[in-house]
Amino acid sequence: MLTRVASASAAVSLAAVVLVAAGATASDESAADRRVYTPEQLEWRDGPPSLPKGAEFVIVEGDPAKAGEYFALRLRMPDGYRIPAHWHPVAERVTVISGTFRLGHGETFDAGATRPLGAGSYFSLPPRSRHFAQADGETVIQLNSVGPWEINYVNAGDDPRQTSTRR
Repeated sequence: MLTRVASASAAVSLAAVVLVAAGATASDESAADRRVYTPEQLEWRDGPPSLPKGAEFVIVEGDPAKAGEYFALRLRMPDGYRIPAHWHPVAERVTVISGTFRLGHGETFDAGATRPLGAGSYFSLPPRSRHFAQADGETVIQLNSVGPWEINYVNAGDDPRQTSTRR
């Protein structure tokens, strides 16, 4: 009887050691994947060149250029900033962080047809959905999607990459 108790006790101890070791490994692996930022830690840059001049962006996670890779980026726009009618080949998921993001749908920009989305608002658009936007006040959005990220303007003349100087 004592041998069974000792064997059971040893098995429980061994199981506890294995679970603790497994937990430590899982914890160590997930620590490398953690990303925690405060607003002050974000390093904003001009661009990207695919958008009209005046916006700033920061990549929070991932690489928008890599096929199949999840990414999150933030875009900061000044008051009155406009993004002409465009579409993306992949789904677009956006959260408004601050300000008011006015979203419209269609082939041409129409400020009167936009819907104001304040801080905390969220929208998701399917691939190839034609849309346009405007910022009321300084506005920050977070875009989450899967690469490769592209923006295709409905009117090629609206594409800042097609001009010698970005607008």
